[in-house]
Amino acid sequence: MLRIAHRGASALAPENTLAAIRRAIELGATWVEVDVQAGADGLVVIHDDTLERTTNGHGLVATHTVDALRALDAGHGERIPLPQEVLELCRGRCAVNLELKGPNVAPRLLPLLRDALASGWPAEALLCSSFDWPQLEALRAALPGLALGVLCEQVGGAAVAMAQQLGARVISCALDHADADAAAAAHAAGCALWVFTVNDAVDAARLAALGVGGIFSDHP
Repeated sequence: MLRIAHRGASALAPENTLAAIRRAIELGATWVEVDVQAGADGLVVIHDDTLERTTNGHGLVATHTVDALRALDAGHGERIPLPQEVLELCRGRCAVNLELKGPNVAPRLLPLLRDALASGWPAEALLCSSFDWPQLEALRAALPGLALGVLCEQVGGAAVAMAQQLGARVISCALDHADADAAAAAHAAGCALWVFTVNDAVDAARLAALGVGGIFSDHP
């Protein structure tokens, strides 16, 4: 079962920062998951669409330029990273799951994804996921070889159908809805089941017994 560092080792360093990713790599995480949002003129790595919770800034991410966002403190002096910085740090060290958050991320992310794959990034070590399934459809149309993950709270018929339509590699669901039926549905769709967010060893053992393929954890 894969250990996927949720926003990096986010229990040990500020979430979605290069420091959190470095810590996850030090701990042996084979995958790192980060969130990608669109600023006013480019993409940045941050979970919320507002700045208050994780930075010393205020307001909407979408209304700030990348330079302005990069000038903020994302915790302990860390800056908000760029997606390309995440890929550079992880290359050859761990695989990366980029979660698309908010609108209009997919078209802006495509050039970076194309460049990464063209430069020899292993296709099996790069996955894009989202709760916004039309953005996954846009990625699939543009990059047929890109691994995709369908995010949902609960594995239902719509998620399974979308995963099959996309040829997705993964369906990810919430811990509260991760059971034998969810695992069976994902596997029947030809997907691994990944579960978020798992911070307890008892939960992890239960999920491993169900055949879950990966867990997102703040404590990788």
